[in-house]
Amino acid sequence: MPEISKISSVAIGSIGKIFGIAKSSMGKFMGISAPAAYSNTYSIDLDGTNDYMTADGIFDDISVSVGTISMWIKLEPTGYNGVLIKADVDKSNQLGMAYLNSTTKMRFQYKAGGTNKTIDHSVSIEADGNWHHVVVTWDTSADQLKGYIDGSQVGSTVTGLGTWSGTINAFRVGANSIADNSYVNGHIDQVAIFTSVVSASALYNSGTPYDLSSISNLVGYWEMNEGTGTSIADSSGTGNTGTLVNGAAFASDVA
Repeated sequence: MPEISKISSVAIGSIGKIFGIAKSSMGKFMGISAPAAYSNTYSIDLDGTNDYMTADGIFDDISVSVGTISMWIKLEPTGYNGVLIKADVDKSNQLGMAYLNSTTKMRFQYKAGGTNKTIDHSVSIEADGNWHHVVVTWDTSADQLKGYIDGSQVGSTVTGLGTWSGTINAFRVGANSIADNSYVNGHIDQVAIFTSVVSASALYNSGTPYDLSSISNLVGYWEMNEGTGTSIADSSGTGNTGTLVNGAAFASDVA
């Protein structure tokens, strides 16, 4: 008998039909974390000048106590820092990831009550022509911040997280949500937000993106597959539709 984690997505879908459950929900129903088959058709292409994506509905769904953000990025040449994703209340309470052009480092950040904790890791990913998977996790009960690139933890686990104050009121993918700057020049794909710590190696899936919709505690999941228009569906089931701003567009270059 095959291990339950190795049951194919086709088999999962067939079982789902028997019980009247959608394939995307069968992983949660059966406790299976195996990748589901899907088609990754588009990414979003940001010009580094003023493009970004937002999803105002996500404000109340992000947990500042524990969570995971996962995304795929392909950076073009840039002369400035680029915020890959950020959610915040104000300058003293924010979390997310950024590429620091000035030092060629990836930054993973959790700042709460003015206590700023970061993991900075040197990278050579700018204009290398490749897609990279980046993940940040935070857990205030364990007092830990961690960052991952392409499935591996980078830097050291950071402890001593501060106490968050206020409610998230701003969120952006590809730009700073606090100030009008730090726009990303490049492609972003498969952005997912969870209210739990999810294994980065599982999300990375040995370098092959897959459907994350069956993973528990998913509150935002933008696959970027629309191809046209300015709206991006939220495949998490929470209905937090994304919006492309200032001419951000879809591209067929995908992770």
